[in-house]
Amino acid sequence: MAESLSFEGDLELQRGPWGRVLYRVCQFFALAGGVVLLALINMSLVSIIGRKLFAEPIRGDIELMEIGASIAIAAFLPLCEMRGLHIKVDTFTMKLPGCVQRGLDAIGHSLCMLAALILAWRTALQLLDNLEYGDVSTLLSIPMWIPLALIVPSLTLLALASAWRVAHCLTHGGRS
Repeated sequence: MAESLSFEGDLELQRGPWGRVLYRVCQFFALAGGVVLLALINMSLVSIIGRKLFAEPIRGDIELMEIGASIAIAAFLPLCEMRGLHIKVDTFTMKLPGCVQRGLDAIGHSLCMLAALILAWRTALQLLDNLEYGDVSTLLSIPMWIPLALIVPSLTLLALASAWRVAHCLTHGGRS
């Protein structure tokens, strides 16, 4: 039962040195997001057990869960985009010629890239604003620029992965 954890189209996406590097970086971000989620699960378990057995939950556990989940979710997005696994409805386009489908896919990935760039830009501005004004979380007083500083690279990587998908759709005829 030694199944591969890779997606069958992964080798196609890793064409050339830039594709391999970008794909590996996306995988690293996703794995880091997974580690964050595992840590959050363990923290939540300890907090629930502490609440039920000792009437002592972890202080700020919900706050930590919100911050950690936002970081993890942002870290998963680049690999999802790189593999072309975002939800899409192609009911109306599946009977169109392949070149039209690829063009529509390129437009979709371009829109994802645009959204990622806008989110990265606005999140970076929020980071600078939080640094200037010293915004902190409610219970634990965690400086809010820290999670934002961890989210901006993920959004930037999402934009790069989207650009790679656009190029892949247009040059290799890759269906996402």
